[in-house]
Amino acid sequence: PGSWLKHCNQFCLLSATPSAMIRALAAALGLALLVSVVTGPVLSFISPSVAVNRAPALRLSRASENAAGSQEGMGASSVMAVGAACCLAAAAKVASTRRQSKTTAHYTTQVILPALTWLKTGLKAGDLAATELRAKSIGGNDILIGKTEGGKLFCVGNLCPHIGTPMSEGADVIGDVIVCPLHGSSFSTNDGQLIDWCPSPPIIGPVTGFLVEKKNLKIFEIRTSLFGGDIEVLVDTNAKKAYEANYWKGLLDAQGKDDGTYY
Repeated sequence: PGSWLKHCNQFCLLSATPSAMIRALAAALGLALLVSVVTGPVLSFISPSVAVNRAPALRLSRASENAAGSQEGMGASSVMAVGAACCLAAAAKVASTRRQSKTTAHYTTQVILPALTWLKTGLKAGDLAATELRAKSIGGNDILIGKTEGGKLFCVGNLCPHIGTPMSEGADVIGDVIVCPLHGSSFSTNDGQLIDWCPSPPIIGPVTGFLVEKKNLKIFEIRTSLFGGDIEVLVDTNAKKAYEANYWKGLLDAQGKDDGTYY
């Protein structure tokens, strides 16, 4: 018996998850109900009452007592049955609620509108030299702040529209043109217009450029504050949320949160 109890305790500890505990409780209540129903007739068969000759009055009194006891036993059995049924129903309801909560859709089909806001970059106009570049992530936007050879401030998207190469990793500023460090694509820092698309290295660059649609470089409005000379950029603070709202909503539910995590 000690070894049997030890194995039972180990099994209970290994399977002590909320759903497993609910199923175990329901099974125990059902077993108790079954035992109470089955053991009554068996015990009556094993140990029947002995018939004794009594006076009619005594027999009548004994019969009344037996009837009352039988009614009390039936009442107790009924209460146990109702209690077990209620517990089983509650357990089934809890298990159903848990299963439903795991499969509830967490995404929305709401249209995310732009929210343009001027945000400080943490830089001042005097922090940048001519042709110098600084990468920043502001309001969910990856931007690149720099100065042209003439000292004019500009702000562009940090990712090249070809294959997403970070422009901050070695881009050159020539006049008012910025050149991608990977395939040499060049763009105007004034309006982001494409000037040359993937000219280098020879053969490889043009081939990779042929596979991707030509696009302009994203431009952000930039200004310096009147007092203090802080550099501010106009960004869409809902850009990341709107991008993630377009994630595929299929069997794998790849909908992402706007903070970069997943459900």
